[in-house]
Amino acid sequence: MKKILVAAILLIGCISASAQNFGIGGGFINSSTKSDGSSDALNGGYVQATADLNLSSAFAVVAGLRYVYTGGEKDLLFWDGKVSNHTIGVPVFAKVNVFDSGDLKAFFFAGPTLYYGLSSKSKIGSTTINYYDGIFKPLNITVGGGVGLDAMEAVRFTVGYDYGVTNRYDSDNLKANSADIRFGVTFLF
Repeated sequence: MKKILVAAILLIGCISASAQNFGIGGGFINSSTKSDGSSDALNGGYVQATADLNLSSAFAVVAGLRYVYTGGEKDLLFWDGKVSNHTIGVPVFAKVNVFDSGDLKAFFFAGPTLYYGLSSKSKIGSTTINYYDGIFKPLNITVGGGVGLDAMEAVRFTVGYDYGVTNRYDSDNLKANSADIRFGVTFLF
């Protein structure tokens, strides 16, 4: 697992070394886990650093490093509790420009994101449940895409959706997948 995360960070480093645009940003995320027709969603936020490697005027590869926090008060097993999740992600997207007026550029993006859960806990009263102790796997791979708009080569607005292709449960008998919706703003330099 650590080898995969190190390889992903090295990939970002290689792309960053030859990147033409860098960005720092963040936004809102709604993250849900779907299992057997039921779904449980949490809201939160994310911050990320990105690097664009422009391969032509219409096509680029965008890689980044993303930190995600989701959590809040939830009804847990008939009691009110507090849930908090901390995750690090490595997105690698293909970006295709579909409109370019000089000051405004509209684009589509799609690709995978490798997530690794740092912490996933619930607290009910004085009892704390760690979901990475035999309930959920910390590794999650998602695929997704979205749309974006670059304004004056200074600000990027994006809306994206990711679907988890890995089973989140630490059991072969149960299946759960994640789904995320993101709205973000990135400052480019």
